Amino acid sequence: MPKYLNLPREGLYIDPLAQILRKTLLNPIPGLLLWLYTQSNPSSPLTSLSEPAKWATILGLILLANDSLTFWSRNNWVSDCWGGEKEIVVVTGGAGGIGASVACRLGREGVRVVVVDVVPLTYDIAGMKIVYYKCDLSDEIEVKNISDRIRREVGNPTVLINNAGLCRGQPISQGSYHDNSITLRTNLLAPFLLTKEFLPDMIKHDHGHIFTISSMSAYIPPAGVADYAASKAGLIASHESLGLELKHTHKTPRVRTSLAVLSFIKTPLFKGETNQARFLTPLMHVDTVGDAIVDTLYSGYARTIYLPGIMRFLAGIRGAPEWVQMGIRGESQKLRVDFRGRQTVDSKTGKIAS
Repeated sequence: MPKYLNLPREGLYIDPLAQILRKTLLNPIPGLLLWLYTQSNPSSPLTSLSEPAKWATILGLILLANDSLTFWSRNNWVSDCWGGEKEIVVVTGGAGGIGASVACRLGREGVRVVVVDVVPLTYDIAGMKIVYYKCDLSDEIEVKNISDRIRREVGNPTVLINNAGLCRGQPISQGSYHDNSITLRTNLLAPFLLTKEFLPDMIKHDHGHIFTISSMSAYIPPAGVADYAASKAGLIASHESLGLELKHTHKTPRVRTSLAVLSFIKTPLFKGETNQARFLTPLMHVDTVGDAIVDTLYSGYARTIYLPGIMRFLAGIRGAPEWVQMGIRGESQKLRVDFRGRQTVDSKTGKIAS
């Protein structure tokens, strides 16, 4: 069965239906053939489909051209390939959730993986090429030390997946200095520093992949998570700037930079009900996200992933009139979600308690 016809983990929702539509009715080849047939056989009973086939073909060609331009411009008009066992993948926050899904699939398929997290692994790595390093990513010294250890003990990473993140869930007027500091350091500063550590070798070989995990809160921030949303918006800005640096400053078009912009995922980061329309915005399964990330790595090309897919259109909110923006953001207040962080932060040191 074709992959796009597989039943989704989340149940029936709009994304797989849109994929089927793109591959069937909006596939320009069948529409073009049908239109040509009806033009050469005007007496055919299919003649009534001539006009719909023409417009479906035109729309399909426009979508195909848009996809191609997006894909190749995103990849600097050059190809590259996945190196298999030669690759070394660093996954931050890989002890559980999305990071664990990515690490486990890569590990099962023989890829060397380095998991960096402050908490222990939640899965068995027996038989897989996975190594674990404990690191508090909010600590710059620990980030530097762990980077040196990885290079020394494993090798120079060719892929960095900046996945680790936390949310303290406190209003600006109530959160402590530690809440804000650990959020911004873990979610935003650590990806900067790790990229700084591992990027030079990727630039040297014009091969590598920096994968950034962001959130729709960068575009539609609910109340009570200003520092978290700010960190995710900062990740998008750094991702976009990095892509320009690699292309224009370093002249390394094959070092890829991918971005995942995610809505709510079934992970322990948040608790409660999202209270969303499940057909349009389902609660995504971690393996759906993990597979999208791994498939992108294997392709050898960069990609921007929106999950669920409708978030791609909501990301355009920044260009909407302000009254529209305010209305959409206001809808976030209907979410029955507990944003308070599950980690315990030491009130004296400001670090996550072990």
